[in-house]
Amino acid sequence: MCIAAPAQVVEINKDEKIGFVDFGGVKQQIKLDLVDEIEVGKYVLVHAGYAIEVLSDQAAKESLEAWDELLEILDEEDEELLAQTEGNK
Repeated sequence: MCIAAPAQVVEINKDEKIGFVDFGGVKQQIKLDLVDEIEVGKYVLVHAGYAIEVLSDQAAKESLEAWDELLEILDEEDEELLAQTEGNK
């Protein structure tokens, strides 16, 4: 299974076909070889260091909401596991 995460483009170097994206406060360099018509402020799906799709504003909103829900669920599961671990000591 492959997972692509949404991120906002914050910087572009068109000559080198690289950009920088923001994953909720974490900045990462990505390759832009697989996408066209990219501009700062747009959202892209990133997989393995490559922007693989430019998202529409609506798709970006929906994707970010889904990621927020997933992260919330994972945080809750971590808290439950920690509480179980603490209780077994």
